[in-house]
Amino acid sequence: MVWVSGAWVLPLLGIAFLLHPGSTISKAVILSLAVLAAPVPAVLHARRQRARLLACAADAEEEAAKLKLQLDTVRFRTSRLREELQAADRQARLSHQLALLGQFTAGFMHEFNNPLAIVVGRIEVLLDERKEDAALCTDLQQMLKESRYMGKIASTLLQALRRERGGEIFDASVPQKALDEALQALRPSADSLGVRLVEETAEAPRVDVPEHVIGEVVRGLLNNALHALEGRDDGVIWVRLEPYRTAGAKVVLRIEDNGPGVPESIREHLFEPFISHGMGRERLGLGLFLAASLLDMYDGRIRYEARNGGGASFVIELPPARFTRGQPYHWFAGGTTE
Repeated sequence: MVWVSGAWVLPLLGIAFLLHPGSTISKAVILSLAVLAAPVPAVLHARRQRARLLACAADAEEEAAKLKLQLDTVRFRTSRLREELQAADRQARLSHQLALLGQFTAGFMHEFNNPLAIVVGRIEVLLDERKEDAALCTDLQQMLKESRYMGKIASTLLQALRRERGGEIFDASVPQKALDEALQALRPSADSLGVRLVEETAEAPRVDVPEHVIGEVVRGLLNNALHALEGRDDGVIWVRLEPYRTAGAKVVLRIEDNGPGVPESIREHLFEPFISHGMGRERLGLGLFLAASLLDMYDGRIRYEARNGGGASFVIELPPARFTRGQPYHWFAGGTTE
């Protein structure tokens, strides 16, 4: 086909032979040139075809790369949608569980508050009737205080499960006082287990969180720590109120222990409901979720940190109370107007 395509030189070759009829050398040269020039069009055409085929191959390769990228994108989106669907399913099941728990809690609180109110009323009557007995009045005052504390916690428990902030009006609380009361309530349990409670508190402003909420969160963390340290001879729990240095910053509490700590497998889900684990931490199921929900209602936070040297460290952040013209700085800092 190459030589057939070179037939274009035949007319030129005939003309050259007519112009040089008697020269053998000239005819030989012309014939050689004709033979060399004959396949030139076919070679040029082949090169153009090769260039076109290479361009088509490059376009096909680019298209294949685009299709592969689109396929990877579809796979990624499918994976994301599958994960979101699974998360939505878990969230739906969790919401259903919390709704059932909220309904149960509402009914339980109704039945719980009635006898609690009777107990509170009876203690108040006994305080009035036995006011001459100082030792008995001291015990009754403590019982009355704990009963009222139970009533306050019951009133906010349902709101925590629903993650709704109540419309109650409360005074800014003193974090040191809440810590002292929680430690006083749980010190007998710590002594019976041989666990040492170490309190390290510094001065801090009042916080915009009800006192009973702080007490409930701290008590829950102390109970968890006591349970984790059960059976240990060298158990220690540190309750720290960090110094307050920057105006407007969160007031920080730390509850630390030298127990086994929280396994890494559940740390990411530590403040979700119904999360539990062995190794001395099986009471984490709902308590930490309620603690986080209670604090979240008042713009507080709680997080977990691994303690240096082993153990657990729970960090509580509380918003400081703001002072206004009606509630100036001495109120914010806990001072007096006198």
